[in-house]
Amino acid sequence: MIHVTYHKLYNRVCVEGHAGSGPEGHDLVCSAVSALALTLSGNVAYMKAQDAVYDEIIKLDEGNAEIQCTPYRRYKDSVAQIFRAICVGFELLATKYPDNISYDVRG
Repeated sequence: MIHVTYHKLYNRVCVEGHAGSGPEGHDLVCSAVSALALTLSGNVAYMKAQDAVYDEIIKLDEGNAEIQCTPYRRYKDSVAQIFRAICVGFELLATKYPDNISYDVRG
């Protein structure tokens, strides 16, 4: 099972585990989670390049991901919106595939 945790206060998303919903290389739930994690990491890298965030962490490994950043004050709302938009995808997947993915939000 994949466990996704969104730490709202820290603009941080952690992803751990494997979905197990299909054979390796053909697991659609895993693919969806990977696409969301890659999209979020791409957004964080872009925001860093635009000097909107600092202290970014982008770790993408098989079965694990950690994505985090600290926005400069004027970008706080924009960064929160990007994280929330991606996390809606994780939440929807967890609702549709509860045997394969869990989603948790922490303050």
